[in-house]
Amino acid sequence: MTFHSALLPPARATGPAAWPVMVAWRMSWLVLLCGWVGLLLRGCWISGLIAGGAAILIEQLLPLPVALPILGGLHLILALNAPDLRQWELRLRGYRPVRGVYATDPKAAVLRWMDHDRSRPLSPVS
Repeated sequence: MTFHSALLPPARATGPAAWPVMVAWRMSWLVLLCGWVGLLLRGCWISGLIAGGAAILIEQLLPLPVALPILGGLHLILALNAPDLRQWELRLRGYRPVRGVYATDPKAAVLRWMDHDRSRPLSPVS
């Protein structure tokens, strides 16, 4: 079971974009392996580009034996903080955090969150 924090979209969102976004609070393996490119693939544009700029500067300014351990540490730090970065970027886009739930995957997390929050209908049709 993983804790998923729920973020509600801005009030002006309609259609599929009006559903909550569930952010899983665990290390991101994609970011661990790919670094800042993994952040870009996860949708964290600001954090990914800042980390990419830092990685390029480290590669250019430091000798390779010094740069490799630093870049490995950067990958680890980004992977461990990927949920925080994703939640921060969603909040910048107007999403607001609400109570989260424990679930095995994001779809189950949405269903469990909607089961606890009776103010939203269980299906878009009803």
